[in-house]
Amino acid sequence: MLAAGLRGEGGFGTATTVGLATWSGLPDLHPDDRLLLDELRRRGVRAEPAVWSDPSVEWDRFDGVILRSTWDYHREYERFLDWVERVGRWTRLWNPAATVRWNSHKSYLLDLAKRGLPVIPTELPRPGETLAETSRRRGWGPVVVKAAVSANAENCVLVAPDEKARFESRYQEMSARVDLLVQPFVPGVLDPGERSLVFFNGRFSHAFRKGPALPRDLRDAAGLLPLRPSERERAVAVRTIAALDDTPLYARVDLVDGGGGTPWLMEVELIEPLLDLAADPKAPGRFVDAWSERQRVG
Repeated sequence: MLAAGLRGEGGFGTATTVGLATWSGLPDLHPDDRLLLDELRRRGVRAEPAVWSDPSVEWDRFDGVILRSTWDYHREYERFLDWVERVGRWTRLWNPAATVRWNSHKSYLLDLAKRGLPVIPTELPRPGETLAETSRRRGWGPVVVKAAVSANAENCVLVAPDEKARFESRYQEMSARVDLLVQPFVPGVLDPGERSLVFFNGRFSHAFRKGPALPRDLRDAAGLLPLRPSERERAVAVRTIAALDDTPLYARVDLVDGGGGTPWLMEVELIEPLLDLAADPKAPGRFVDAWSERQRVG
């Protein structure tokens, strides 16, 4: 059910109700997402946070649902995907269920590499091959082993060259339990740090720098700095958005210096990325403008 009666300055009729999906650890949203909540309400939208895993929430009463801080989805992965499919049938979900499902497994990076994007080199474990053997075959020194379904750097391990033999039993245990990816450690993650470029409806909004993704309390968003991306970084990010099957309402493209100022694509976050709306006073308005455009097209 879609509300009618859009009015003034990208505003909405009073019937418009939107749910901002979050997780139980942040039932009132992350402070950054509250900037979006405030902007929606300023424009006359009845916006409210709702915990995705709360069975008492009646999702079909919303005119639309925007995924925000659902930061525990990887811990209840199948339940979350089922929820996404159901909500997508009941109302308009942003980003859509098909996009969420594709983006929820980091093997999407291999898809993007096949489309010609400069993705950080990525390997899926080969049956019978040790981590040390994979590293020798690719010529990698330190490597990062990460779960293919993960968030907030959970099940993400940096393994030094002289630690691979000791790590092998854990590597085999992890690969038997979850899908894994192996990537070379890129020093640019530490200096100059990850570069995150945010897009709404395919248009660049703003960017910020963040430190290395290490396990931390999910409430912590410290260490973010506004960023003016280079032309090369912007070009890679724009190509990334253009390579997606559908233009997402919101996207965060994470890049890292692969050496000599060459940007490598680390991730394209289409589910629940922190967007650092506080980095630019106009960013919350751009987000709502983009959502308004989507609502108008039916």
